[in-house]
Amino acid sequence: MKKLSSLLMALIILIAACNNKKPKDTVTFTSEDGKGEVNVDINKMQDAAKNMEKKKDELGKLTPLSLEQLKAMIPETLMGGKRKDYNVSSAMGAGLARGEYEINDSTSVKLNIYDCAGPGGAGIYSMQYLSMMNFQQESEDEYTKSIDFKGGKAYEHCNKVSNDCTITFFSGDRFLVTLEGENVGVDALKQAASALNIK
Repeated sequence: MKKLSSLLMALIILIAACNNKKPKDTVTFTSEDGKGEVNVDINKMQDAAKNMEKKKDELGKLTPLSLEQLKAMIPETLMGGKRKDYNVSSAMGAGLARGEYEINDSTSVKLNIYDCAGPGGAGIYSMQYLSMMNFQQESEDEYTKSIDFKGGKAYEHCNKVSNDCTITFFSGDRFLVTLEGENVGVDALKQAASALNIK
């Protein structure tokens, strides 16, 4: 009986100790090799998630642009190259404008502008933009990571071997913009993206 009382007392003390612990505000992730650490502020992450979810709801209530309005958004030139082709479409309520530019014989760039207005566009915002936030991946041949860009978040992807890079960012409070470069480094794409005036 005395042994049972001691065990019960120890269990009560353990439960009380666990209940007194407050949840941590930060979580530390350590790299596989143990050399790198990243501290994540959980409160900031939750606030960012709430703001992005709110933005998705706001986008869902907007009226999508017409095909003519989308076409007008595609610039005639980009990175010194003339537009060689364009395409505008609307599928499941999400508008997309595309332009292709040949910079020289070995270099070209594709511009994609998604109108994230309406339920379909808000779905594109969620699947292709929100899902990539705070994502990082790297291998011998390529990498993908989220970055700070133009006062917001973006993500970049590069093939280290071919130097084919992509940058995706949110612009004008409703447009998801992607620049895909063939034999174009990420710094050149960022410079071109900064010069775009999409709103």
